[in-house]
Amino acid sequence: MPSFAAKFALLALPFCLAASAWAACPAVPEGFVLSPERRSQVDLQHELARPWQAGGEIVLLCAPGEEANAWPLAGRRALPPANAEAESARRAEHFALVRRLNFAHKGEVNTRTLALLPEQIELLERFALSDAGAVWLREVADDTLRLFNKGYLEYDRALWTRSLKRGRMPKLSQLLTGRLTEAGQFAEDAQVFKFGAYAGPGAMAQPGGIGLGDAGLRCHFPSSDELVDPHAILSHEFGHTRYGDPDSSSTLLGEARTVELYENPVRQRNGYEPRALYFERTDQGKLEPGKGSLLDRLKILERKKGISITDQRRVDRYHCDCPGPLPVILSCEVRQRPGADGITSPAFEHDCKLNWKPESQDVDTRPGLKELTPKPK
Repeated sequence: MPSFAAKFALLALPFCLAASAWAACPAVPEGFVLSPERRSQVDLQHELARPWQAGGEIVLLCAPGEEANAWPLAGRRALPPANAEAESARRAEHFALVRRLNFAHKGEVNTRTLALLPEQIELLERFALSDAGAVWLREVADDTLRLFNKGYLEYDRALWTRSLKRGRMPKLSQLLTGRLTEAGQFAEDAQVFKFGAYAGPGAMAQPGGIGLGDAGLRCHFPSSDELVDPHAILSHEFGHTRYGDPDSSSTLLGEARTVELYENPVRQRNGYEPRALYFERTDQGKLEPGKGSLLDRLKILERKKGISITDQRRVDRYHCDCPGPLPVILSCEVRQRPGADGITSPAFEHDCKLNWKPESQDVDTRPGLKELTPKPK
């Protein structure tokens, strides 16, 4: 099978010649383009301001130069949808692709990975049909198009042959089998994004996937008692993946930036108040709401309350409710516990309740499968 670069070069040929070679193949539609070879970081606020979010319609063609044994090529029509129904159909196709290829099986990503529960799948589907979800799943689908055109994804050849004879192309989600080809199994760049589940609450993310806890999401954030928007949480997690900023989970400032860029725009779109706090000590007073961004507030909190976040270690696997030590926070959320007389009790190590899951040593190193490490929300 020709390489992706060869396919791309062939597309420069006059499509009218290619179309005339195979009477059963459809004509190249207006605005047909391949997905860019390199992905770029999602600007969610910009995308949500646009009138449509799902991207161009996904179409299948016969690749040029293969008259005797035509094989499929996938791309998009870079045209806006005709109406809301057409936009919804594009979003539904993206979710169908995700369901076919991007759902992890038990133990597939790592030994703790569980198959998604029906209610988790329903949440992902609702998210896929929303505006923010359409932006993120468009990026996942573009990865699928790239993998398919490189020959890394297996497809139903019998269905393809029947479609050629009928002159009517199937949807890509119907054509894919959900498996990697032999070439894809050994290719370093065949990195399939995975949605999986794990035992516990919340959600977590790594560059190559998102995990959902089987205990579900909280209704309120424990630090601030603000309401949780599940779709905004999913968008937040996407912000930690390769489609957003994969380095953003390493510090509290990175987490706060993720809230600003990827969570609060979704909260506001869905009718929730912007998330005002990502971290704050309890019983230390509160910053005035509505003044400055979350990042600015966190910096003020650092300066006024003696919280060191510049030297803080990674926080993606830790969450704790404990009284100290002051004035430094290292790896967890720290709360002061006032005594009966209103005076804050001293900080002792045994007073800290630390809940965390250590990183598994059983890491699956197969191409495209990234370990998902719990990061409670």
